[in-house]
Amino acid sequence: MRWKVKKTLFLGIFTVFLSSLFLSGIVNAEVTGYQDKKSRVESLVNEAAGLIESKGQAGIDIIRDKNGKFNTKDSYVFVTSFETGADLVNPAFEEIEGLPAENYANPDAKAAQMAIVNAVKDKDAVWIEYLWPKPGETKLSKKESYLKKIIINGKTHIIGSGFYPE
Repeated sequence: MRWKVKKTLFLGIFTVFLSSLFLSGIVNAEVTGYQDKKSRVESLVNEAAGLIESKGQAGIDIIRDKNGKFNTKDSYVFVTSFETGADLVNPAFEEIEGLPAENYANPDAKAAQMAIVNAVKDKDAVWIEYLWPKPGETKLSKKESYLKKIIINGKTHIIGSGFYPE
């Protein structure tokens, strides 16, 4: 009888131990995947900012290319005017390019654009979270974006990209 209790207790503890190892592996993989996404987005934004700083409008045209490296399935680079909140480049939502944030009909989109502008007021680079539709959708989803402020020809631009964590 004592052996059965010890054996049952041992198996229970062993099962809990294995389960915790399995679950910690899943959590660690999720954290690593999340950090990898953040690193890729930061690299993409930094590369895009460097391209615009070195090539000006030609760099912006490269970023606008829907088939280029700055517009992938998982993320896309956008360029926003700090002064007007208008997206100067947004390959996933071309219909809003050039439209000042104050003219947005959708209050959620207007709030998101203003959050982007306000986030870089006192910082050169920052991560923010806001609601924005995924490309091809209208329903809002949580989006995390990395933003970098640069000045070109006396005008402040915000270079950004992000991902939709699930």
